[in-house]
Amino acid sequence: MLINSIKRLSVFSTIFAFATVLNGVVLAAPGPNPSTTPALKTQTSAVSHQSIKLTQQQRLQIQVARQQRDKDIEALLNPSQDTKFKAALQSRQRIRIVLKSLELNQDQQKQVQSILQTYNLQVKKILASQASQPTSNSVGITSPTPQPITK
Repeated sequence: MLINSIKRLSVFSTIFAFATVLNGVVLAAPGPNPSTTPALKTQTSAVSHQSIKLTQQQRLQIQVARQQRDKDIEALLNPSQDTKFKAALQSRQRIRIVLKSLELNQDQQKQVQSILQTYNLQVKKILASQASQPTSNSVGITSPTPQPITK
């Protein structure tokens, strides 16, 4: 009888040891890879990481729109906020982070939101114009437009 209880104790302790070790292995295993899990991707992340090839004219248009956005926002700020805003832009911080740090009042927040929406629409129009432009091949020659065949 003593031998049976020793065998049972040995079996249970072995099972317990394996369960403990396997649980640690499972917890240490890497989770699903976000780059291969399409459900984890957000719409903005896919767009923001794409390589967008802009023409010089489009870059200039976006730069002008950004400068106008910044001027419009600066016009709303008090002197201390304006100083912080300019310093943050000089250090190339993201505009949304900069605006959160400025402690804007409700009226300023609404006006800034409107300015940002206008800016975003302008950039979307500029990027949409890229899609409507004719494509070019590697030599830099514009592809001819197809013409109907007449008989």
